[in-house]
Amino acid sequence: MAAVIYQEARECDRRLSQYFNSARSQWLDVVKTMVAARGACTVHNPKASPGYFAWDAGVTRMRQMFCREGWIALDESGVELIVNHDFRRKVTVMNADKGVCDPMRSPRNRTEKGPMAEKITDLNNQLDLFRREYPREITRDVYDLWQLCVFDDGKDVRAELSRPIEFRNGFYVGYSERIWLLRPGEWERIAIETPADDGGQDFDIMVRRK
Repeated sequence: MAAVIYQEARECDRRLSQYFNSARSQWLDVVKTMVAARGACTVHNPKASPGYFAWDAGVTRMRQMFCREGWIALDESGVELIVNHDFRRKVTVMNADKGVCDPMRSPRNRTEKGPMAEKITDLNNQLDLFRREYPREITRDVYDLWQLCVFDDGKDVRAELSRPIEFRNGFYVGYSERIWLLRPGEWERIAIETPADDGGQDFDIMVRRK
């Protein structure tokens, strides 16, 4: 099944409000934090450090922002995320490849995932099947999982919120919906915007030019 992709700014804003009661600026703040954490690594850091610190900073910042708005921090068998019981949605953070904000490709995780990632994807699929079979029923014990997919290659940064439905050989390969947050070429303008003054951790964000 081909993913429904929301690219136009007005439609993206509408979906973010409808699905997560959030604004694009909040998610971009998380992205900036991830980029800053990755950029703080040096040649002396272990090879895995940039990806780990970006992920760690992203999860932390996401929780700082959204747990004040009714979301709850959760560790689900090693998957660090936030959950909202009113919306019945969960969100996690993923370092992704160039498939982010590419209509011809799907975002893939940069490191191989284990069985829990596959289980979560299966639950999204089961929820879709239930909705098609019983469109008027409400399932309260199954939640949608979404991922904040962030691509950062040191030159360009892209981001989208996506709902995975296909997992193969350790990698996410298919999604049902994709909400674009930061498109190719937008990073340099976004990076120099003033960050939210809400008591979160301060990071110096470097604008890296091609």
